[in-house]
Amino acid sequence: MAFNSVVKAFYSFMGYVLRFFLVLWNLKKYTLTSFFALVMFMWLVVPHLTPRMYAVIVLQLSILVTTLFLMFLLTGVFVVGGIEDGSIPLENALRVFIGALIANVIVLATLCYLGLMLMGIAPPPQSLPALIALANAMEATPIVALAITIPAVVGYFLLKDKWARFRAKVPFWGSYLGILASFLYLYPIMRDPPIWYFAGFRFFSIAGVTIIVSIFPLAYPREAALKACGLILPLIGFLSWFIVWGGMTLGSILCVLAGATLHSWRPREVKTFLATKPSSTKPHT
Repeated sequence: MAFNSVVKAFYSFMGYVLRFFLVLWNLKKYTLTSFFALVMFMWLVVPHLTPRMYAVIVLQLSILVTTLFLMFLLTGVFVVGGIEDGSIPLENALRVFIGALIANVIVLATLCYLGLMLMGIAPPPQSLPALIALANAMEATPIVALAITIPAVVGYFLLKDKWARFRAKVPFWGSYLGILASFLYLYPIMRDPPIWYFAGFRFFSIAGVTIIVSIFPLAYPREAALKACGLILPLIGFLSWFIVWGGMTLGSILCVLAGATLHSWRPREVKTFLATKPSSTKPHT
């Protein structure tokens, strides 16, 4: 009973957080503009700082603020956009939002740890594989952020109707995030080819399984297949910590988020959404 009450309190609190986020997103004309101006200001200030310690601190803050901006933008486009076009059922919106928020917190915690480690405040990890994974994560984070943000922003703001109709036909985000996770599983051996000789099979195996599970819903977007893939991908993300160092943390996070997205996507909800949209084509006989 105590556990159930804690879970209910947590979901109630997260419901308030989601409503607050929706208020900020409804004011996106002002919040996104202010956020973007702050990001540009910080990146313009960094090159002009001469004391090295100040420059390192501001650099880490700039990376943190930029990441927060991209996460706010992506969460709004991903969650709110999914609710608006019906690809995320309203009853599953809170669960998807919590999954996205947890993923964001883990990424931010990893970046904060890296920043403190570079400034000599936090000790580096004792394990060499973990150190390599964190170093690669620092290089891969901007690539992943752009890879996720660009299609989301272009689709939501520039091609909104076509973007919604495309995602209505296939579970795009679940498959796309899973494919990105498989790229992150391969990133260390792409970055350091010598790793191929003693660990290449492990990297290629988990990346191959992730790609197959991620692509399968595109070819067979049925509810049973989506639920199965939605359960398998988080399991792969968990096992990846013991096989390929969690895909530099980011790979496991994307696997979990991809699984939650696939599990929440419903073809019938999309059909209902499309039925409410005006159509210029003649109905099929």
